[in-house]
Amino acid sequence: MTRILAILFSATTVVLATALGATWWFAYQLMQSTNPPPPEPLPVLLPSPQVSPLQVRYQVALPGRGEIFPALASSNARDYWPVAVLTISNASDGPVLQTISAEIPEWSRRSTTSLIVGPRETRVVHINPELLPQAYQNTEIRRALLELRASAPGKQPGFDQARPVFLHAVSDLYWGNKFANAQFIARWVTPHDLAVIRLVSSARNYVPAGRLAGYGLAGNTPERVSAQVRDEARAVFEAMRHLGISYVDSLFTFGNFSGEAQRVRLPRETLNQSSANCVDVSVAFASAMENLGMDPVIVIVPGHAFAGVRLARDARETLYLDLTVLPEGSFQRAISRAGYWLKKTPANQQLVIDISAARALGIYPIPLPLQAKSARPAAPQHEASKTT
Repeated sequence: MTRILAILFSATTVVLATALGATWWFAYQLMQSTNPPPPEPLPVLLPSPQVSPLQVRYQVALPGRGEIFPALASSNARDYWPVAVLTISNASDGPVLQTISAEIPEWSRRSTTSLIVGPRETRVVHINPELLPQAYQNTEIRRALLELRASAPGKQPGFDQARPVFLHAVSDLYWGNKFANAQFIARWVTPHDLAVIRLVSSARNYVPAGRLAGYGLAGNTPERVSAQVRDEARAVFEAMRHLGISYVDSLFTFGNFSGEAQRVRLPRETLNQSSANCVDVSVAFASAMENLGMDPVIVIVPGHAFAGVRLARDARETLYLDLTVLPEGSFQRAISRAGYWLKKTPANQQLVIDISAARALGIYPIPLPLQAKSARPAAPQHEASKTT
């Protein structure tokens, strides 16, 4: 019996010792996994050798011959250019940090950017300083200076140059090659212009009960909405005829792009001076339609332009009007004239600018200065010749 008890005691001791050892080993491994060893210290980076200014070269180009169109500045226009292009070439074996600033004094804010030009690397920087509000009040092409600077840290000499540029009037539109920038005519559609608000207010005299409700208050039937849109378009047409708006040719645009650019009157000019060409009167009508919450369009065909309005929200059916029949032509005559152009012009030569689609792309109205109520000028400004 004593021998049996001794064997049992020995076996129990061995089992307990084994379990204790296994438990200790498991705990040790768990602690090792939750507390990894500290990372190795980072290597000390030695400062790179100073790059000689003689090894950094700068080259400035003005891709648009220095001409700036405010309506297209800082945009994604298909056929347009940055104000300037700065090319920086680093011929050294070390990187160089460059801080670039650009400004058109009195016309733009100062833009600043920093970049690293690697060893034996060339970087190209597009220069587009943001225009100040007064640039959108400019009424004639003006000569200005682009001040461009680039420098490295410390007291190293950098690059400092002023180049002449030309700031166009806010009313100048560069259409681009084959009207690539035509959608930007939506910037001339200014529904909140005081002159447009007055036009809409006057149009109330030509609808029953003086109600201009856009696409609303007509029930749910497409027929009633369509009839209401026609009545409101007729009311705006009659209000424009009451102003005595008559056709005049375009204003001449100065600069190197007179063949692709055009001076387009803003609606306030058209409505206050009672003179317009086909594009001018179309953007004025479209501005009133957008003011009423409707979806206007502008159609450009070779040598001409006219307006339209969707007969319902997001509808394909559109009422087209050629407002160059003003001031003598009737509303029905405007519809017939637009239909003539649509029938005459092949579909692949009809360019339809949907204003609501342009807004969705971030093409917003040209910012206008605060306007005080004033009487209409006694006579329009002198007109020069231009096509369309």
